[in-house]
Amino acid sequence: MAGVTVLVGVAALAGCSSDGAEPAVGSVRTIVEFADAQPGDLIALRAADTDPTVVEWIDRRAGTIRSVDIEDPAEITVLASIDVGTDGAQRGLLGHATIDGTRYAAWTDPDTGHLLVGALDNAEPASVDRVVWDAGGTAGGAVGGHLAATADSKLVLGIGQLTDWAKDHGSGAMLQLDPLGPADQEPVVLSDGYTNPFAFATAGDLLWVADNAVGDDTERTGVIDLAPGSTRVDRDDLDTTGENPRAPSAAVVLADGTIGVCGFLDAELRPWSPDPPGYGAPIGPCLTGGARLPDGTIVTATANALVAVAP
Repeated sequence: MAGVTVLVGVAALAGCSSDGAEPAVGSVRTIVEFADAQPGDLIALRAADTDPTVVEWIDRRAGTIRSVDIEDPAEITVLASIDVGTDGAQRGLLGHATIDGTRYAAWTDPDTGHLLVGALDNAEPASVDRVVWDAGGTAGGAVGGHLAATADSKLVLGIGQLTDWAKDHGSGAMLQLDPLGPADQEPVVLSDGYTNPFAFATAGDLLWVADNAVGDDTERTGVIDLAPGSTRVDRDDLDTTGENPRAPSAAVVLADGTIGVCGFLDAELRPWSPDPPGYGAPIGPCLTGGARLPDGTIVTATANALVAVAP
């Protein structure tokens, strides 16, 4: 990505939450700024598997996965590069996850517009090795495409309601894929009825998810048990937010095992409590991505920067 500026200033986040409570936030430090980034370019943040101070993220329109050491941000590493289609607001490189040392990604194909999930090779930077699943055609929005890995080495994909698969199925859904399966495999439907489930994260046998809403519907957030034999939880069984829409755009597993949800409309990371259901005071700024590092630092994506929120 062109126009990278590394900043070292530290500032306190000002402002209050929507309910008037003081924000539960420490210092916020800008790690690296991208002068040419547009809102929604910096997505799918995750902590690196082996380096405790390294965060990885996707540049959606460029089709790259990158990493930076938040303690030494002078050098940015390109981990993978994939040719992607970017017509419309939500196409591009959309998700990534690792299982047993192999990185998987989800993207929209530049020739067909299909949503594809694939395994990457071991090159530097990596590229597509094989396709794991072809979800069919996409519209410019409500694509989904976020990925996570389960404790038993499966892939979880959130797929939006305007994809061909969702139109045939009747709604968007949370799907489980076999990372070693063929491109025409039949996904396991973990939960359906969704609009565009892009904000979700796995924590052990739990899948936390926050879904967008359209029309008179309400945004919903909750948890799905992934353990074998668990009762299926559909979108309508999740909790309503009970407040103004936030357009959930990313989820971060917090230290207590629950999640923080980033909102595209309010650009805040706020914790979600299931009992009673609702959001707490802001943790820090967040537009489209977040990850918690081993020391508790939370790294988030704003419109044009990665920032670190002290634990």
